[in-house]
Amino acid sequence: MKTICIIPARLQSTRLPKKVLMQLGESSIIEHVYHNCVKANVFSDILIAVDEIEMYEHCTVFCDRVIKTNIEHGSGTDRIYEAYISSKIQADYIVNVQADEPFLDGQHIAQLVQEHQSTPCDVMTAMTRIYESEELHASSCVKVVVGSNQRALYFSRSPIPCVRDYPSDEWVHYHEYMKHIGIYSYTEASLKKFVESPIGRLEQVEKLEQLRLLEQGFTYSCIELQYDGFGIDTIDDYNKALKRMNRE
Repeated sequence: MKTICIIPARLQSTRLPKKVLMQLGESSIIEHVYHNCVKANVFSDILIAVDEIEMYEHCTVFCDRVIKTNIEHGSGTDRIYEAYISSKIQADYIVNVQADEPFLDGQHIAQLVQEHQSTPCDVMTAMTRIYESEELHASSCVKVVVGSNQRALYFSRSPIPCVRDYPSDEWVHYHEYMKHIGIYSYTEASLKKFVESPIGRLEQVEKLEQLRLLEQGFTYSCIELQYDGFGIDTIDDYNKALKRMNRE
């Protein structure tokens, strides 16, 4: 089974423009992400899908498969699909690794890919345990609820489920809450269906693109990772990442 990786990279991110070009140590954030994908050693091809020429010029220094895509795409998933079609590669699985996740290492990525190859589902994604109440109640932290078979039941920015009999600041002590990690392994058919489908009601209110397919009955399986990293969305995240890199 052939598996490829496509990293969607948008220059003008809303909260921290040009964030993936910012330096962490000797490399940019997106370069860290690319090299982590290489270290996973599970992909036949690794592509970067970019929106603007500045991003293209930066990425071609370290990656020989950079594809310029439409600047107007509404999501990273739309961007990777355009890159997939443009590449003329045929793959069983297309993995979307976010360009702002420099701490998602090769082992994590390989785990997810290998799990999808042995699990019948439309999309494989990842999650990790939430231990802090502050993180649980932060809207920037996307929560996922799974069934006994690790199939996603729902994704939300709200803390779900509700632990009815206890104050909300104590919920993490009474239930194993899970944070969603933004890496996706799509079957070719599910990726195609995503881009052909209109934005659903749930996606519209939560502003979470993974709800588009879930609302239509597609299956998301979630692998739990031992992951203490984070995506870089704000200047505070970036400063936190710098401190972490300096410690390592």
